[in-house]
Amino acid sequence: MILYYLFLFLVPFQEHPILGAQLFHVGPFPITPIKVVGILLVAATILAPRPRDAAPRPGAGILLLFAAFALFQVLGTTLSSLSFPTTDASTLLSFAILLFATSILISTQNRLQNTIRVIVLVETFASTWLYKQYYIYHWPRPLGPSADPNYEALSLVMTVPLAIWLTSYEDRNLWKWVGRICAPILAFAVFVSQSRGGLLALIIMAFLAWINSQHKMRLVVGFTVAVAVMFAIGPGQMIKRIQQIQFQGQAETGAEVSTRARVELARAGVLMMEAHPVFGVGLGQFQPSEFHYNPLLISLEAHPHIAHNTYVQLGAEGGILTLALYLAILGVTLVTCRRAQKTPGVSDETAALALAFQVGLIGIMVAEFFLTAQYIKEVWVFISLTPNLYTIATHAAAKSKKTVPAAGNETAKPVILMPRLRTG
Repeated sequence: MILYYLFLFLVPFQEHPILGAQLFHVGPFPITPIKVVGILLVAATILAPRPRDAAPRPGAGILLLFAAFALFQVLGTTLSSLSFPTTDASTLLSFAILLFATSILISTQNRLQNTIRVIVLVETFASTWLYKQYYIYHWPRPLGPSADPNYEALSLVMTVPLAIWLTSYEDRNLWKWVGRICAPILAFAVFVSQSRGGLLALIIMAFLAWINSQHKMRLVVGFTVAVAVMFAIGPGQMIKRIQQIQFQGQAETGAEVSTRARVELARAGVLMMEAHPVFGVGLGQFQPSEFHYNPLLISLEAHPHIAHNTYVQLGAEGGILTLALYLAILGVTLVTCRRAQKTPGVSDETAALALAFQVGLIGIMVAEFFLTAQYIKEVWVFISLTPNLYTIATHAAAKSKKTVPAAGNETAKPVILMPRLRTG
């Protein structure tokens, strides 16, 4: 498991000059530290014995969907007489390693709980780059270790529900306090990133938490105080960026130009889908093609940009089927979380964790309307864990049913039913 946790630690640091550096090449594929760890991880996963109390291995549904998602893009680009997409294929291979290793290794409640702890600690540690760059180095807009504030915000957004879960459902007080410390650090770091998409995702996640809470008034007060603190000591530029959202008319400021450009980039992507519905324009071809499909972008941007919308970029570069496969992966992940939460006999802590995953995934899906994030590893970490969460939940529920004392057994201990988590 140490290799798996090391893999998770390296995830936020793919752009770090040392932790994300290219060590050497194997053919056309660049080898980075995370790939070295990934290869060792696969070997260890195959050779290591499974724990005695391991849950059954999860179904291959998401793995098969991912295989189709990855292969269709790579083959489609190659068949379209374009060069082999080495960088994209290398990234997809890393995700395949992650999905495979997770499906086998995360087989017990203890391993799942330790994984949640590691994710929260790692993402909190990564968020300190934002604080350092803004409050110590005084960068107008900090980039974080991923070298992009929007991607950094997405990674933080999806981790906030997991940190909140630690505060309520951890057995040890130490980890409860870790959650209490990390949750506000992560949430405020989203504000420091000045990502409008990240902030919107955080607001929607807060609304979902309020819907599912039994203490609505307490949450309203808490959210109000949190927002007041954010706007009092957070970057004033964030407020300006919100005020400068503009979809039409003459754009004057940088934020206004950015908003207008994203609308026109989405229009270019839709036109690419209409022209190439099967295989798209090819992996990595959105930027070289966008001025051709929407000349209005020339007046807004001096150089080409990515779509800043995951769904548009996937459909434009990989075709409608690629987009459909990605949406299917997200849909299956959401349904799997919901099934884990609703499994009869599931413990309160597992049901709450399944709800935390759902809230985080919805945050991801919202944020992906504002940034191109299909290759963000944190997203795939989230996706890869959900089948294991379901199998662990059902396995534990089945075991608890077997230990319920039979009627008439005078020596059996009474079964104490804990209050169930409200699920909306």
